[in-house]
Amino acid sequence: MKILITSIVAVALTIQANATLFQLDLQGLAGFGLLPGNEPGSVTGGTGGEIGSGITYDDITNLLDLTNVGWGSSQGFTDLTSSVTNSHLHGSTANANGNGFTQTAGVLVNLTRSSNAVSGGTFTNPLVDLDTVFGVIAETKEAELLSGKWYINIHTSNNGGGEMRGFLTVPEPTSIGLLGLGTCVLGLIRRRK
Repeated sequence: MKILITSIVAVALTIQANATLFQLDLQGLAGFGLLPGNEPGSVTGGTGGEIGSGITYDDITNLLDLTNVGWGSSQGFTDLTSSVTNSHLHGSTANANGNGFTQTAGVLVNLTRSSNAVSGGTFTNPLVDLDTVFGVIAETKEAELLSGKWYINIHTSNNGGGEMRGFLTVPEPTSIGLLGLGTCVLGLIRRRK
C-alpha cells in the first residue's frame, strides 16, 4: 500500500512540476471560437478560431502564443462581411470570463495580420511576451489572462466595434486529470487483489 501511495504522490508532483504550459480556448456567448455572436449587440459576420495545435500560454516564459488563430475561408471558417480594419487583444474585463462573456475592455495589444481580406488570415505577431509588454506587472496580467478576462477582437469596415471575438479561457483539465488518475489507481488496486 505504501508503494501505491508513494506512486500516486510522485505522479501528482510530476504533473504539478510540469504544469507550465496552458492550453487556451476561445469562447463567448455564442460558443467556442471567434464568432459574431460573441460580440455585444447584434452582429452578423464571419467566423474564426483555433487552427493547428491551438493557443498556449507558458507561465515560466510568460509567452502567450496566438500562432494558431485564424479566420475566414482561407483558414477553414466563414468569410467576413468586409475587410479587416483592426485586430486586438483586449483586457481586462471587470469579472472572470467577462461576467458571462458580456463585458468589454480596452486594447492591451495590437495584433498585426497576414491579410485584411474578407477571405481571412492569421496573426503575424502571434507571440505576446507579457514581460516585454507589461514589465513588472506581468504576474498581475497573467492572473487576468488565466481567469478569462482577456479576449481577441477582429474589427471590419462593416463592424467597426468588432465583427467577431472570443474570450481566452482555460479549459477545465482538473476533472479529466483526476478521472485518469482515479482510473489508474483502481487498476492498480484490482491488479493487487
